[in-house]
Amino acid sequence: MCPSPAEDHSVSRSSVSKADILRSARAQIEEKGVLGLRVAEVAKGANCSLTQIYRYFGDRDGLLAQVLGDIYEESLYDGYNKFMARVKKLPEITIEDLVQMLPTPTQYAAMVSQEVRLQILATSGMNSQLRRRIEASSQLHIDDWESGLDYIEEHLAPGEVFDRRMFSIMLLVQTMYYRTLLGDRGFTDEEYQQFLRDKMGSK
Repeated sequence: MCPSPAEDHSVSRSSVSKADILRSARAQIEEKGVLGLRVAEVAKGANCSLTQIYRYFGDRDGLLAQVLGDIYEESLYDGYNKFMARVKKLPEITIEDLVQMLPTPTQYAAMVSQEVRLQILATSGMNSQLRRRIEASSQLHIDDWESGLDYIEEHLAPGEVFDRRMFSIMLLVQTMYYRTLLGDRGFTDEEYQQFLRDKMGSK
């Protein structure tokens, strides 16, 4: 049982680390979602007191800013790094290569990632600490993509034309999650890929 704030003197400040608390918070979010996170349950999962959590993070918003900021960054960089790792295996890059490597709207992993990011973005509207964190992360992420797009342009196969602006605007900003709200009236993966072929290779 987690000690109450009044019993906090029995818990060593060093006995539970920030990482322990963040692991517990992440487990709560994975199980119950962002809105379901309860600081008392995080404390219970980390076997610590509420006051230890507040000592490390200030309040619930501070805890959310840390754990959701971490998840947001991991999601951004995991997607980028996996994509670029595949791109860099190619001696020459074609538009068709890029189309096949990009996630399609119905891929489960991409959908889950997008849904988590939407929850984080919604939370950031009421949490200024989180908002600042994800704004900074997003700026750095765009810098990474600019370098990635430089690499793609430098390694295009002869005769290939790559519309960098289209890639940046449509693929780095768009949110596939909204497509699921359309149900059967939404576009198919094949329609989406043909759109990419038509647009990414045009000037």
